[in-house]
Amino acid sequence: MYDSRHAFAVSLLLAIGLPAQAQDTIKEHLEAIDALNLKALHASRAAESAYSVGDVKSGADTVFQAVWGQPSGLPGDTIAAVATYGWKTRWQTDGTAFDKDHVERHGSEPPAVTDPAQLGIIGRGRRVRALLQTLLEDPSTESSQRTHASHVIASLNNVIGWMRLDDGITKAELQPRVDLTYVWDAPSEFWNTTADTGWLHEAFSQAVNILKTDYAGDLELARSHAADMTALLEKCRSGVDHDGNGSIAPVMMEGGLTTAFEHAGYGGMLQ
Repeated sequence: MYDSRHAFAVSLLLAIGLPAQAQDTIKEHLEAIDALNLKALHASRAAESAYSVGDVKSGADTVFQAVWGQPSGLPGDTIAAVATYGWKTRWQTDGTAFDKDHVERHGSEPPAVTDPAQLGIIGRGRRVRALLQTLLEDPSTESSQRTHASHVIASLNNVIGWMRLDDGITKAELQPRVDLTYVWDAPSEFWNTTADTGWLHEAFSQAVNILKTDYAGDLELARSHAADMTALLEKCRSGVDHDGNGSIAPVMMEGGLTTAFEHAGYGGMLQ
């Protein structure tokens, strides 16, 4: 058990070296992620028994916004958020992965969102991972907290994806790019699961499908799609007993948001 002095030391450590706008904490983002997931689940469950196709789509847009950090803009907006590159709105957390030379060479623009508090579940989750990595890289971090930090990362990665944002400099690209999973020695079964790219992307894709589908008044079909979306969101929250041993561990392919939150608590990160 960690006392208040240790908790203060942890919060101080997490602030070291962070941009002025990002004096944020693991606790802040995990609590926001929890609230956003619950909001998405509530909207999705309500959509399952909605009285109109429009209400189903409204629920899907709430899910979209919880994941993405902004409304979809669908239907009707030809320049909708759904068409925006992910690294500009969901994956970017502090601007450091973006090389300004990219603008001159490729004509793109810097990331539209640089404040983690404006991001949805995936963006905030990536921010938590970055903060935890700072903790792991500090030699003074206690072994027990180091263990729980690794458990939080593994469980969170199953939800948001194991990919990392790379600056591309090693490939002379000078641009943000999303690497495939960085755990190259993962078991082959991992590559055949959706944990690699993140379970939450499934729910996000289902929300987009609902928003784009012309149901032609078929409310039952729309409701069934909402039920599928709910199941995907629940998997993100509860995790998966992949090995069938009756429990969900904080490891690759199993832990979800609940497990991540639990181990953040065990590691004294929610005080």
